[in-house]
Amino acid sequence: MEVNKLGFSLRSKLTISYMFIVVTVVGLISLMANISVQNKFQDFVIHKQKKQTQEILDLISLSYEDTLGWDTNNIGVVGMNALQNGLIIKIEDENNRSIWSANEHNHGLCQDMITNMWSNMNQYSGKWEGRYQENTYPIISKGERIGTLTTGFVGPYYFTDEELIFIEALNRLFIGIGIGSLALAFCLGILMSYRISRPLKKAANKAVLLAEGKYKERLTDASNTKEIYILMDTINNLSDALEHKEQLRKQLTQDVAHELRTPLTSVQGTMEAMLDGIWAMDKERLASCYDEIMRIKRLIGSIEDLSKMENENVLLQKENFDISHLIIRLLNNFERELTSKDIRVDYDRQSVFLYGDQDKISQVFSNLISNAIKYSDKGGKIHIHISDYPEKIEIRVKNTGMGIREEDLPHIFERFYRSDKSRSRETGGVGIGLTITKTIIEAHEGNIYAESRLGEGAQFVIVLPKIIHKLI
Repeated sequence: MEVNKLGFSLRSKLTISYMFIVVTVVGLISLMANISVQNKFQDFVIHKQKKQTQEILDLISLSYEDTLGWDTNNIGVVGMNALQNGLIIKIEDENNRSIWSANEHNHGLCQDMITNMWSNMNQYSGKWEGRYQENTYPIISKGERIGTLTTGFVGPYYFTDEELIFIEALNRLFIGIGIGSLALAFCLGILMSYRISRPLKKAANKAVLLAEGKYKERLTDASNTKEIYILMDTINNLSDALEHKEQLRKQLTQDVAHELRTPLTSVQGTMEAMLDGIWAMDKERLASCYDEIMRIKRLIGSIEDLSKMENENVLLQKENFDISHLIIRLLNNFERELTSKDIRVDYDRQSVFLYGDQDKISQVFSNLISNAIKYSDKGGKIHIHISDYPEKIEIRVKNTGMGIREEDLPHIFERFYRSDKSRSRETGGVGIGLTITKTIIEAHEGNIYAESRLGEGAQFVIVLPKIIHKLI
C-alpha cells in the first residue's frame, strides 16, 4: 500500500513539475513574443505616419501652380483623406495665410476623431500616456518653399480601429497558443510521468520483495531512460546476488551440520562402545576421539578467522621479507603430503622481496599449496613461478589435477563455496580457505584470480604491488 502511495505521489509530482516548467516556458515565450510584436508594430505605425505625411506633402505640392495658385478642391480631398487616417492637417502659404484647415472645414469631425483615438489608445493600454501634438513641414515645389504643412495627431503614435482589431486578434492567437500548449503539456506530462513512475514503482515493489526474501521475480520492462535502465539492471543483479548468498547460507548450514555430525557421531559411537564395555578404553581409541575433537576445533577456528577478517579491518604487520624463503619453508612443511602422492614441485627459486605481512602471506601460500596437492592426481606436478617486475610481483601456482569447471570459476573465492559438491574428508573443508586468501591479498592492495580447464589442472595468479609503503 505504501508503495502504491509512493508511486502515485511520484507521478503527481512529475506531472506538476513538468506542467510548471512548460507553463513557465510557454508563458515567458508568449510574453516575449507579445512584447516584441507590439514594439515592432509600434515602429511600423510610426513609420507609416511618416510615410503618410510625406505622401501628403507630395500631393499638396502638386496642387500648386505658379500661374493658377492653389487648387483648394484637390487640397480638400487630400485633407479629408488625411483626416480619415487620423491626421488633422492645416496648410498655409509662404505668408502664413491659411489655405485649408481641417478644423475650419469640419471642427466637430476633428474633435470626434481625437476623442476616438484617445479612447482606442486607452483601450489598448491603461498605461498609455499620449497627448495631442503637432508637427510642421515646409511645402516645396520646384525647389522653392511655397508654404507650410501642419499635422496634428495623438502621439507619439496611435492605432486606428483596424489596427486595434489586428492587435486584439494577435493577442487572442497568443492566448490560444498558450492554452493549446498547456493542454498538450498536460497530456505529455501525464504520459511522461507514467513512463517514468511505472518502472520506478515496479522497482520499489521489487525492493519490498527482496526485503521479504523473494528473489525469483525479475524486472523486465524496457526503458529508454538510461538511469532507470541502470536502476532496474542493478536491482536484478542485487536480486541475483542475494539469491546466491541465500543459497550459500543454506549450503553453509548443511556443510557445517555435516562436518560437525560426522566427527561427533564417530566420537559418540566410540565413547558408547567403551562405556558399554564393548571396546577397551585404550590409548588408540582415545587418540581417535581426540583427533575428531581437534577436527571440530579446526573447523570452528576457520569459521572464526573468516568472520574476523570479513567483519573487521585486516591489521597487517608489515615488514620486508623474501617470498622465496617463505615458499621453500612451506614446501618443506608439505613434504609428507607431496611424497605420499608422489607429486613433483617445479620451482625456480629466486630472491624476491615484498613489503607485507609475512604471516598472512604465508597463510595465502599455505592454502594454495594445500589445494594444489589435494586436487592433483597421484604422480602429478605443481608449478610455482615468480615474475619480478619493477612495480609488481606476479606469483603463479599451477597443478596438474582435475581442474575447475567453467561455471564454478566465478564463485570459487566466495565463502563456503565448494566446486566438489560430493564433499568428503579428502576433498575439502567448508570452502573458506580461498575466501581468506582473497581477503588477505586485497588487504595488501593486490589481486588474485584463477584460470582453469576441466581435466587440465588449475592455475592461481597473485599480483602484488612490489612496494606498498616506503620504509622511513
